[in-house]
Amino acid sequence: SPHAFSFRPSVGASGGLLTMWDSSEVEVWSSTSREHVLWCHGRFVKSGEEFYLENVYAPCDQGAKQSLWDSLSGRLQLMNGERVCVCGDFNAVRSIEERRSAREGPRSSDHIPFNQFID
Repeated sequence: SPHAFSFRPSVGASGGLLTMWDSSEVEVWSSTSREHVLWCHGRFVKSGEEFYLENVYAPCDQGAKQSLWDSLSGRLQLMNGERVCVCGDFNAVRSIEERRSAREGPRSSDHIPFNQFID
């Protein structure tokens, strides 16, 4: 089968990550599991271009989320010039209007650190 995968098991009710790829399209050299992140490093078969893929499952807790943004930012700055794709479930919104959950309430401002991370 040309399909391959890497995973980080869940802890309790959440936090599991799965990254799948087609081995005829990409060659994955390494996969590293860290808390809330699954990193893959490889190259596109046709072009030979090297890439990093960062699959994220952010925690709900605001403090833990900020720690994740800080550690990801630090790592991304070290990878200056590399091809990096950051994807996944960030458990955050870019604006208050995106928030659908009533339990968050109108006081929620967690979009501010998320936007700072994106910038």
